[in-house]
Amino acid sequence: MYDVMQGVRVIEVAEHTFVPAAGVVLADWGADVIKIERTAGGGDPARHMLILQRPGQKRNEYFEVANRGKRSVALDLTRDAGREQLYRLVENADVFITNLRTDARRKLRIEADDLMHRNPRLVYARGSGYGMRGPMANHGGFDYPSSWCRSGSGFAQTPESGPPPQQPGSVGDLTGGATLAGAISAALFRRERTGRGAVVDHALYLMGAYIMTQSLAGASLSGAQPGDPMAPRRSRGHPLVRLYRTSDGRWLALCFLQDRWFADLARRLGREDLLEDERFKDEKAKMANAEALIDELEGVFETKTLAEWNDILFSMEGVWAPLLNPAEVITDDQALTNGFVTEVSADDGSYLAASSPGQFDERPIGRLGASPGYGEHTDEVMSELGLGADEIARLRKQGVLL
Repeated sequence: MYDVMQGVRVIEVAEHTFVPAAGVVLADWGADVIKIERTAGGGDPARHMLILQRPGQKRNEYFEVANRGKRSVALDLTRDAGREQLYRLVENADVFITNLRTDARRKLRIEADDLMHRNPRLVYARGSGYGMRGPMANHGGFDYPSSWCRSGSGFAQTPESGPPPQQPGSVGDLTGGATLAGAISAALFRRERTGRGAVVDHALYLMGAYIMTQSLAGASLSGAQPGDPMAPRRSRGHPLVRLYRTSDGRWLALCFLQDRWFADLARRLGREDLLEDERFKDEKAKMANAEALIDELEGVFETKTLAEWNDILFSMEGVWAPLLNPAEVITDDQALTNGFVTEVSADDGSYLAASSPGQFDERPIGRLGASPGYGEHTDEVMSELGLGADEIARLRKQGVLL
């Protein structure tokens, strides 16, 4: 991990992925992140999600990517004695993060005013589905409905016939967590300058809207109104910004945002004749004859495997990429050499995962630690608060600790 957040203590009362992902970024940057989990029901529900887990898989990837590198304390916040331990932790913390809904925060007395009364320098960060105001302020939210569907991302991917595709992973959760960590860092920077704490808010809907902001701005600039028909879609789009199938059933993507790259492509494809074809003489002509050029390129790309095309196109001027599957990404030399994919160590072995976005001091992040066991660090953290073994045992007997 990095050391840019060394000495920063973060208290997390959050579940699932969105806000816990912010805790992972801060932990990757060197912060001490203490995850407070409920004493009933096995802690964070994400621990027990079986989505996509294969038989015999030891660790849940959804929980891992949102909780690696933290310490876990099982504490009953519904009881005064448990809440008092949380308050004591907050008194010496720099950051508090939560994604509990407003009614739950009020019930547990962990609202910003409650905690900043104990620590005025605290950066209090909360993530929600739909923001702190408006008719949906207390609605629950998850990534797919709140960030993907409501923001326009799902609509933008819907084909002319058939249902929209499923979201390719926790896009809103993970980008939301990373950007929340950035906002927390900005608040910490201001605190170092002014001594003032801060309340930081983020929402899945906000994250989704930001991802779609080019389309939102376009709707505004064009004067589009709700219910207006969408502009007719080109049947197959730009011939040089699209996917092509290879002879082994794989795909590669061209993303030629500059028409000058076409000449190099044509030569590598062995189709210099396309450069002399008046239908394709410039980008305007290519768009006017898009169907014809797509047919020509499809015919060429279908003649070789993806591996063969990788060798031919590797040093091409234009931007392109193979469509890799996750098993290929974790063995990709470019990802491994740069530390974009890195090793995560655990007592029961290790695994590979993506590091947090952003690198420091011109070096990869290096090996990271896996997620903690449920309540694994309860005794350790309580001892740091000054509780002796007898007091810890008494609180555990009362059910305040687990």
